Amino acid sequence: MRETDWIDRYIRPLVTAPGAAALQDDVALLSTPSPAIATMDTLVENVHFLTSDPFDTVGQKLIRVNVSDILAKGAKPAELLLSIAWPRGRSEKAFSALMQGIARDLEAYEVALIGGDFVATEGPLTLSATLTGHCFGDAPIRRSGGAAGQNIYLYGDIGWGGLGLQAARNGGDPIAAQRYRVPKIGTVGAAKVIAERASASMDVSDGLLMDVARLAEASDCGAELDLDCIPLAKPSENIEEIIAQCTYGDDYAMLVCAAPECEMPGFRAIGRLVEGGGLHLKHGGEAVKTPSTLGFEHTN
Repeated sequence: MRETDWIDRYIRPLVTAPGAAALQDDVALLSTPSPAIATMDTLVENVHFLTSDPFDTVGQKLIRVNVSDILAKGAKPAELLLSIAWPRGRSEKAFSALMQGIARDLEAYEVALIGGDFVATEGPLTLSATLTGHCFGDAPIRRSGGAAGQNIYLYGDIGWGGLGLQAARNGGDPIAAQRYRVPKIGTVGAAKVIAERASASMDVSDGLLMDVARLAEASDCGAELDLDCIPLAKPSENIEEIIAQCTYGDDYAMLVCAAPECEMPGFRAIGRLVEGGGLHLKHGGEAVKTPSTLGFEHTN
C-alpha cells in the first residue's frame, strides 16, 4: 500500500483541528489563546519500548511522555505533530493498532493532531511527537524557580518503569508490565495546582534521584530527600531495593517545589531544597550514601 494510502486511511481521520487544513498544506496554524509552550519526545524500538509490546500501548506511551512534560509545566496539552518512521514489511494490522493507541490518548487528553510526517525505513520503528501546550498562568513553571527552604513534592509513585520493564521482558506481573507500557502520568487538575502554587517543576523520566538533582541544580540549591516518604511501586525497607526503584526511570511522576505553607492537594512532600549543592539522602532518620548512578542516561 502506498504511503498516501496509509496516511489517508489511518492518520487523516484523526486530524480535525481547523489549523491543520485537512493535511492539504505543509504547515499548520497553531492555536495560542494563552502563553504557549512546546515539547518533543522520540521513541525508538528496543530503546524506549520492546518489539513484543502491543502496538496500541506504544502509541499511548508516545502521547503520554509528551503530555507529561506539558502538564509538569503548569499547562494544558493542545496540538500535536506526529512523525512515524515505519519499517518496511511490517503489517498494516500493526500500524492500525499503533494508530488506535494514539487516537485513544489524543481523545483522553484532548489533544488535536495537526500534521506530521510518515516515511518508510529499514528499521527500527521510530516515533516522534511535538506537542504544544497552553499555560494556565502567565508563563511555564521552570526547573529553575526553586529556593532553599522550599519543600520538594511528588505527584504519582516511583518504580513502576523499572519493575514493569523487567516484567515485560520476563513474562512477570502483568499489572507492572502494563504500567511500564502505558505509564500513569499527571492530570490537568495537578497541572493547575502547579501553575497556581509551585515555583519549580518537571516530570520524572530518568529516575527520581537524577531528576531531583537536576531540579536542585537548576535552582542553584542542594536537595535533601527522605526515602521513607517516597511512594514506591513495591514498598520495601531494604535500602538497595528503595534506591533501585528511585533510579530506574520511565515513571513520569510530577516533581515540584513550593513553600512549606502551600497546600498541595494530591502531592506528597518527600524532602526539601537546601543551601549549597548536592543530593543528600536519609532513611530511618539516618544519612544514606548517595549512589554513584542516580538514574538512566542514554550513551553513544
